[in-house]
Amino acid sequence: MVFTVAFFRTENGESPVETYIDNLSEPQKNKVFAYIMRLEEVGYELKRPTGDYLGDKTGLYELRPGRHRIVYYFYARRYIVLLHAFLKRTDEIPVSEIKIALRRKEDCESMMRHKQVDLND
Repeated sequence: MVFTVAFFRTENGESPVETYIDNLSEPQKNKVFAYIMRLEEVGYELKRPTGDYLGDKTGLYELRPGRHRIVYYFYARRYIVLLHAFLKRTDEIPVSEIKIALRRKEDCESMMRHKQVDLND
């Protein structure tokens, strides 16, 4: 199956994940983009250490390039929406980071229901 990766965008068009990646060093950017490309190729089949499922309660997954984390979810079984990115500093993902990703997931789904966003762009 072919997946399409999309970056979550706020109502004013900003992409927090793209901004995060833009601020990385070139080697770190290259690693992140390699992980994103792998995710696009294998989707749900991506496993540790490259990616992981964060649980049924959230429906979220994490991409794990080094200490960087990119939280994403699958929409309509063929889209992968990158919601949130951060530098992991502790063993557990902080609840505050999960809450940000969940809020963005809700915003994204609301915008799609109201036809305010097209993932094919």
